[in-house]
Amino acid sequence: MNIRFIFICILLATATNVAAQAVAHLSRLDILFAGDLMQHESQLNAARQSDGTYSYSPCYGKIKSYIGDADIAIANLETTIAGKPYGGYPMFCAPDSFLYAARNAGFDIMLLANNHCLDRGKKGALYTMQMMDSLGIEHCGVYRDSTDRANRYPLMLDRNGIRVALLNYTYGTNGIPVPAPLIVNMIDKEVIAADIVKAKKQKADVIICCIHWGDEYVSLPPKSVRDLADWLLMQGVDHIIGGHPHVLQPMEVRDDNRTAG
Repeated sequence: MNIRFIFICILLATATNVAAQAVAHLSRLDILFAGDLMQHESQLNAARQSDGTYSYSPCYGKIKSYIGDADIAIANLETTIAGKPYGGYPMFCAPDSFLYAARNAGFDIMLLANNHCLDRGKKGALYTMQMMDSLGIEHCGVYRDSTDRANRYPLMLDRNGIRVALLNYTYGTNGIPVPAPLIVNMIDKEVIAADIVKAKKQKADVIICCIHWGDEYVSLPPKSVRDLADWLLMQGVDHIIGGHPHVLQPMEVRDDNRTAG
């Protein structure tokens, strides 16, 4: 099995692929990860048309072919899609057309577990997920309730004869409490360990953990991030894709010397 990763402004990736290569079949899977689909006020103003609508399609003009060529294209959606009033930092909210443009550019999956997922509260999170469901965009990291999470998570992807389990967590939500019964996947080792066990039971060939962590605008990950990455690999995660720093951080490829189940 050959899995190729393509990164567009991705922030940190720590990977081990020896175990994945041991799978008998030799299928190839190209997965693209894009860091942070979001807009500040200046981008919102630039997208506004003379009739008051918003157009984001030109943003993808030079990269649409790369997105479309991937077998799976995944992005971190770091804004809500929650209706007017729209806004940028610190409480992000984009028009529906923002999500339409991302879908039309070729993105298949949106990661929702990040520090801005509750910027418009429960109503905003629910509408964001409703929009993605209506457009056929798969998503993970935020759930309507415990039943929704149990049915949808881990997000299992079957492509080219390869079964991928996608996990997604965040360090927090900028201090905004998670309103019941909504669930946001937080970085909690007990919960993550159980999710990894579930992914293994669902016969995943590869487990990928996309995680929102670390410090913004810092070029090297802190010890806490490195320690958590080590722990994830020991639990059986094959690839780790990190976000939140907004700058490129190092990528590592490690030999498979894990001992945990």
